[in-house]
Amino acid sequence: MNTKFSMKIAGVAIAITMSSIGGAAAYTNYAGIDGFDPTTRLAAVTPLSMQFFCAKNRSECRGGSSAQVALTPKLMTMLKQVNVHVNRSIRPQADTADVWSLNPESGDCEDYVLSKRSMLIRQGVSSGSLRIAYTKTRQGEPHAVLLVRTSQGDYVLDNLNNSVKTLRASGYQIRTMSSVNPTRWTAG
Repeated sequence: MNTKFSMKIAGVAIAITMSSIGGAAAYTNYAGIDGFDPTTRLAAVTPLSMQFFCAKNRSECRGGSSAQVALTPKLMTMLKQVNVHVNRSIRPQADTADVWSLNPESGDCEDYVLSKRSMLIRQGVSSGSLRIAYTKTRQGEPHAVLLVRTSQGDYVLDNLNNSVKTLRASGYQIRTMSSVNPTRWTAG
């Protein structure tokens, strides 16, 4: 009898604790906490080809630094120049094996993304603001783009288009992408 009574008391205590914590959490102002992102993200598996690329090119896979950059006219000019330069430098070619390469003569969407990311980092853009993102083309095919997180929203650099567009204007829905650390990925 005492065991049943003790279990009921413990259950009531847990219920009271949970309801009081939940109420407090509902009124907490998380906006005042630096670096707190209340958005729930699901972990995603880092693509195997990215893992191989990073094993061979450790300096290209460093994470950290600022998660977003200030959008200035100078940055927008740089994004446009890098997008067009890399798009013209690599000849489109589907991979026979999914090997990600930096600055190849020919390659697929991931090769464009890695080359653009590397070039922007060398020009001083925070690596943490540059995200490798997977989406689908209008034809429904898997496609990688470079997403740049800015103070004015996310911008897309795409090998299928020489324009730098906002994520919304691109029409893409992100399925998975790298985080501030390019070896850690999250779902859309």
